[in-house]
This record gives sequence, structure tokens and C-alpha cells, in this order.
Amino acid sequence: MKLHYVGAKPVVNHRGVSFDDTKPDRYSFISPAIELLETLDFDTEQEEHHLHEPRKKPYHGEELETKVREYCDDIEGMLAETEAKTRELIADLERKVSEASQLSPDEKRAWLGNIASMRDYYLQYIINETVYRCLLRKLADRFLRSNIREITFPLKNNYGLTLQDLTYILKDHKPPFDAEIRVEKGDRGLYGRFVRLGSR
Repeated sequence: MKLHYVGAKPVVNHRGVSFDDTKPDRYSFISPAIELLETLDFDTEQEEHHLHEPRKKPYHGEELETKVREYCDDIEGMLAETEAKTRELIADLERKVSEASQLSPDEKRAWLGNIASMRDYYLQYIINETVYRCLLRKLADRFLRSNIREITFPLKNNYGLTLQDLTYILKDHKPPFDAEIRVEKGDRGLYGRFVRLGSR
């Protein structure tokens, strides 16, 4: 398993490649997810938990990959499927281009060439997303078994976006429940709050 940043989801056509910034590379959220798993005391009896001291630098390289394996013991099996997912994605893109009657042969050739050139990019993008989703599911499993009802966190290091993604995972979890992210003001300025809604 090799993890590294590639960038936003690519958008390919016969004129070239652009990137959809509304679909960022999940690599940037892998380290915050690991930090949440490490920092939160899921065995605590306290209902509120604070993240006071975020890491100065995110995990990266071999250290990041080692941490992922610690939390996602089944990650190798999941990653084995990413190659097939990438092939399916590219085959679907190629099929759509081949069936596009409004394109000239030269436009189709250029478009197919651009798709082929992005194969490794697509693969890494899907690998990063797979790892991130695994960490979120592990976080959801542990969170649901805990007494934690609120998490206070600093508005940096992508904690807020990671916890926002966790709220989506929790809605589909068994048992499902709702949570929300709030931004509040305290003595030291703005901070974030993850709040578990309703009864357990």
C-alpha cells in the first residue's frame, strides 16, 4: 500500500484534463481521521471530549501507512478491489466516449488518450478514498460504543471536515443516528463542536 496526495477528482474530455475541486483527494483527511482515533478516549465515562493539542504536522509516508494498517486490519483486501474499481471506471468512461455520436474520430482518440494518461491518477484517488472510508467506519464503530456525546475541536487540520464526513457515515450505520457540526465562540476564539443528537 502506497499513500500519497494526487489532487481533486479529474474531469477528462477531448480537450484535456481539469479537476473538480468539489471532490477533493481524501488523502488530506486520512491523518486527521487517524488523529481522532488516537486522541479520543472511547472508554471514558465523560460525555464531552476535547481535542486540545493537534499534531503540528500530519502523518505521511511510511508512518501514515503503518497507522492505517493498525486501524484497518482488512485494508489489503479492500485495496485489492481498487484495481478492479479503477478498471471499471475507465471502461465506463471509454464506453461513453466510444458511444458519443457527436464526437469526431480525432476527438474520440484524444479523449481516450487523456483517459488512459490518467489511469494511475484515478487508481491513487480511489485508493486514498478507500483508506479514508475504512478509517471513518472504524471511527463510527468505536464512537457508537462510547459515552461520548460531544467533541470540541480546533478549526484546523481538517478535523471539522473529517467529523462532517463521519456524520454521513453514522446516518447509514447500524444502528443509525444523527450528529451535527457547530461552530461556536469561546474565550480563545472560534472552535468546532461535534454534537450527537437524540437518544442513544
